[in-house]
Amino acid sequence: TSHFVALQIGVLLKGTCYLAEEIFHIHSRYHGSFWRVLSACFPLRWHGPMLLICGSACVALNGDGQPLDFHLGLASVCQLLILALGLH
Repeated sequence: TSHFVALQIGVLLKGTCYLAEEIFHIHSRYHGSFWRVLSACFPLRWHGPMLLICGSACVALNGDGQPLDFHLGLASVCQLLILALGLH
């Protein structure tokens, strides 16, 4: 479950990076529509599975005694390293 959460965090981080870049082209590419920018950076087919996986991960990770913030932070750092090093 934590692997799937890490993958979803990777998609979220990558989408956030795309959003930071695409926001500068909001008028030229998306005719001023912020919702078009969001749908280009975060595909709609991604939202349902992401919510399902993250919900099940929260339930699974709360049972091991470590705080949930620790697990999510560790997964985020790992995904940022994978993206930064070009391993994805």
